[in-house]
Amino acid sequence: MIAPRSPWWDRRLHEDRRPFLLARARIRDAIRSFFREADFIEVECGALQISPGNEAHLHAFVTEQIGPDGASKRLYLHTSPEFACKKLLAAGERRIFSLAPVYRNRERGALHAPEFTMLEWYRAGEPYDAVIEDCLSIVRLAAETAPSRMLSFRERTCDPFAEPERVSVSDAFANFAGIDLLATLDGKGSPDRDALANQAESAAIKIAADDNWSDIFSRVLVECVEPKLGLARPTILDRYPRVEAALARPAPDDARGAHGHDGATPPLRGRDGRESAHPRRTVSDRRGFPGGAGSHARSRGRCAGLRPAGDARKRC
Repeated sequence: MIAPRSPWWDRRLHEDRRPFLLARARIRDAIRSFFREADFIEVECGALQISPGNEAHLHAFVTEQIGPDGASKRLYLHTSPEFACKKLLAAGERRIFSLAPVYRNRERGALHAPEFTMLEWYRAGEPYDAVIEDCLSIVRLAAETAPSRMLSFRERTCDPFAEPERVSVSDAFANFAGIDLLATLDGKGSPDRDALANQAESAAIKIAADDNWSDIFSRVLVECVEPKLGLARPTILDRYPRVEAALARPAPDDARGAHGHDGATPPLRGRDGRESAHPRRTVSDRRGFPGGAGSHARSRGRCAGLRPAGDARKRC
C-alpha cells in the first residue's frame, strides 16, 4: 500500500522547501528594486475583466459579479495585465511594470499552473532592444539573488552570465526543424497553410486536418525549436513572423517579420517582448500598426513563472 502524500503545509516537508520560498521573496524584491532604479512605476491591475481577450490559445476563468440589486454580470480573471497596462500607456505613462498573479484555464501540468506570477513591463518611446537588455539583466539578477551561478533542468544547463545567442525564428525553424518558414509567407506576410503543412509533414511532425497556419507554427515551435533554446547560454529568439506578432511593428527590411522576441533559459521561458506603434488605438488589428511620423512606439517585456521550454522529440 502506498503511503499517503504529506500535504505541502506539513512542517517537515516545508522545512525542505523553505529555502525556495526565501529565494523567491529575495528575487521579487530585487526585481522591484531593478525597475524602481530605472524610473518605472509599479502598477496593480484589477484581476477582474469584462473581456477575456481574443488570443486563440488562452482560456480565461469565468466568474459572476452579483450587484446590490441582485443583478448578475459575467466577468473574467485576467490572463495578463496587458489590457489595463495599455490603457495606462494611452493615458500618458512611459515606464510601468506589474508583478502579480494571473490566471489561465485549461493549463495544468508538471510545469504549468492555472495561477502563476507574471512580470510585465512597458517602455513607451523606446526600442525593443531595450526590453531585450531588460530580460537579460533580470535573468542575471535572479541568478545572483538566488544565488546560483548556473541554471539546470533535466540534465540541461545554462550560464545566465554568458553572452547570449540571438537567432531569428526563421533561422531556428531551418536549423532545428528543416523548415523554410519564410517560403510559407508571401511578400506581405500572409501565410500559406498548405505550404507549411507540407514541410511539417516532410519533417515527420504530426498535424491535424483542421490545423491552420498558426497551429502548425506552434507545433513546430514547441516540439522542435524550444527544446533547443537556452542551452549553455541564454537565447533570444528574434523576429517573429508578422502574422504571429500581434500589434508588433513590422521589420523595416522584410514585411514578413516583426519586432518581437522570446528569451529562453531552461526551465523557464520569458514570455515575449515586442515593439509596437500607436498604443492609443484599439487592439483589434493583429497585423500591427505602421510606424511613421507621429507614431507612439512602445516596447513590452513579459516573463511568466513556470513556463516550460518543452521536451525534445526524437524526430527533431
